[in-house]
Amino acid sequence: MPSDDESNILPPTMNERAMNERALPQANRTVLGLLLALLAIAIVLALWFLIFDNDDSSTSAASQAPRPTPLTIATSTPVPQDTSIGIITTEDVEPEATTAPVPSSTPVAEGFEACTADASPLTTSSYIVDTNTAPLNQRYEPSVGGAQAGSFDPGQTGLVFTGECVVNVTDGYTWWKIFNGTEDVWVASAFVTPN
Repeated sequence: MPSDDESNILPPTMNERAMNERALPQANRTVLGLLLALLAIAIVLALWFLIFDNDDSSTSAASQAPRPTPLTIATSTPVPQDTSIGIITTEDVEPEATTAPVPSSTPVAEGFEACTADASPLTTSSYIVDTNTAPLNQRYEPSVGGAQAGSFDPGQTGLVFTGECVVNVTDGYTWWKIFNGTEDVWVASAFVTPN
């Protein structure tokens, strides 16, 4: 005669066995679905890094654009202080060189300089031609000697700049690039004011 413990263990019924057999493929499908989701995420991340990775070692030297050289600015270093007797020393201290951030823009051609922040046009404002009675010439190049692309009437409003700005060392003008409705042209910034 079986013991009390053994009598409580019954073999699975036909319905229980069928349910267990159906649950096993469902669990396998769930695991397979999770693995496929992880694989899809890995593929998306791999594509992301292939497309958007800016690592210099992965690009060829021929396809790299020249980078501007950082500007070196001298800053003053605090004068050393002798705290043991409360006297500040007046030794000359070499200033440490630091690098200022350089705006990432296209390299400036020979004969031109990059605009300073206060000389650059505001791309969020519109401007008016401020030439009294003479029209403002549009140029294909940022130069007084550049080919003329047209002109703006005196007092014309609504000029919006692309943000590109250079200083022509030869003629001394700061030139701003704008879209005139047809093409990009250059105008001397001395003849426009915020609207």
